[in-house]
Amino acid sequence: MTIYLYIKTHNKTGLKYLGKTKKDPHIYKGSGKYWIRHIKKYGYDVTTEILLATKSEKDIRETGEFFSKLWSIVESRE
Repeated sequence: MTIYLYIKTHNKTGLKYLGKTKKDPHIYKGSGKYWIRHIKKYGYDVTTEILLATKSEKDIRETGEFFSKLWSIVESRE
């Protein structure tokens, strides 16, 4: 089964969401509490960019950690 690492960008506010899923990432909306609350407030107007599609959990984890560190996901307000 293919696993997707993706980034969603809200087109109105610029908020970004880094996630992974085994579902179709263009249909799957994400599950983060802050992200869901944001979508409820501003609507689901997002662009989805696939960063990696693979069958390897290890590759997803390593690539996810790379982008998380690169973009300072935990500290970023973006």
